[in-house]
Amino acid sequence: MTFSIIGRCARTGAFGAAITTSDLAVGARCVRLLHGKGAMLSQHRTDSRLGDLGISLLAEGKSAQDTVTAVCNSTKDIEWRQIGALDAKGHAAAYHGRRMYSIYTHSTEKDCLALGNILANETVTRKMAAAFARDPGLPLGERLMQALEAGRDGGGEIVGPLRSAAVRVTGEHGIDAMDLRIDMSECTAVEDLRALVDAYADRAEILRNVALAPEGIPVMRSLFEASIERIEELGLQARFPTAQHRDRWTLRD
Repeated sequence: MTFSIIGRCARTGAFGAAITTSDLAVGARCVRLLHGKGAMLSQHRTDSRLGDLGISLLAEGKSAQDTVTAVCNSTKDIEWRQIGALDAKGHAAAYHGRRMYSIYTHSTEKDCLALGNILANETVTRKMAAAFARDPGLPLGERLMQALEAGRDGGGEIVGPLRSAAVRVTGEHGIDAMDLRIDMSECTAVEDLRALVDAYADRAEILRNVALAPEGIPVMRSLFEASIERIEELGLQARFPTAQHRDRWTLRD
């Protein structure tokens, strides 16, 4: 009841994933990524420890196939699982456990792997991979989001509604370029995620600079003035002497 995609940007070394399901909080459980090293998916009766193991092997430079083989050999319950890996060279590998009773598939294009189970038809992951490959010039997060939407529009999972969805993209300096999640939606997780992705686009660079270059980010004037007013109301000027040192902050409207 999950369909997902992991992808790589060869130019930046970023790895990313997009995923959705009719269960809750799929992003935290099924996706593992490491910048410049690889991406791992663990789904269908998910054991998140398999994703942890897989990403640790990819971090060591293991190939996608060797990683999948090692993960499969690590657990007696592998036949209940569906896993996929994408390595630092963009090579992909997947495994579908024999206890899976539904339509399940995986599809690859350059630098991506789409994976799904309890699907409505056999073409879902093929359409996802094709959507990812369609315009390599787009940002990785947008390519992943378009792939997820293609999976939904191509039939998605056999039962619904889709209750959770997530998209994540790694970044330099250990700071993700994007990590957005809809952990509980009534019935429109992918649509809700799209709205969040679009809203985040205008904020992404600012939020990144908050971490990397905080001195260059002006303080919102409304928050600054409201803080001074509250400090004065509570008589806390001695402890928080902000008003006495206004020139230490650059303000923006």
